[in-house]
Amino acid sequence: MNTNNIPPHDSYAAFLARLDAATANLSARAASLDKALKAVSLLVDPYQSAVRKWERRRVHVAERLAGHTGTPQTHTALSELHDMAVKMESMLRVRALRVTEKLAVMQGRRDAIDKSLLELEVSRVKLNSSRMLSQDRQNLSRIFSELAGATGAAAAIPDLGLRRDLKEAREAVILAEALMEVKGH
Repeated sequence: MNTNNIPPHDSYAAFLARLDAATANLSARAASLDKALKAVSLLVDPYQSAVRKWERRRVHVAERLAGHTGTPQTHTALSELHDMAVKMESMLRVRALRVTEKLAVMQGRRDAIDKSLLELEVSRVKLNSSRMLSQDRQNLSRIFSELAGATGAAAAIPDLGLRRDLKEAREAVILAEALMEVKGH
């Protein structure tokens, strides 16, 4: 059986597939989170606007109440309006704060997804580079083997120096590529 025609097993493919799957999952989550971020961010302005309106009402009623010289019924009505304005302002301020906090949490999640997607892309580039180096190493090794074991008239006269030089060259290439992989270049 001739094993020279069988391509070597590509162990990088499984790792690249895992990177692709993780990227697809995170990209889907990012898209969903982006939609949610848009929806939640639409709530911030109306709540903050409502807080400002009730704050103005509360201040206006407080001024009217402080300068009140009318009947006790009017004073009671103004007091009730003031209390209502205080409650509404407080309630809406709490809601605005909750929405803002929720938005911050969601943005933190989106930032984490972006960071992971970047790390996945860097890993993919490194893995592809390593894959190409491995393929080049295999090709060089095959070429050196073919040159060292050439058949025909030249093979009848063994050139031991050539074999040694080719072996040293092959080892130097392998060591240089291994060093580049370890150093990340």
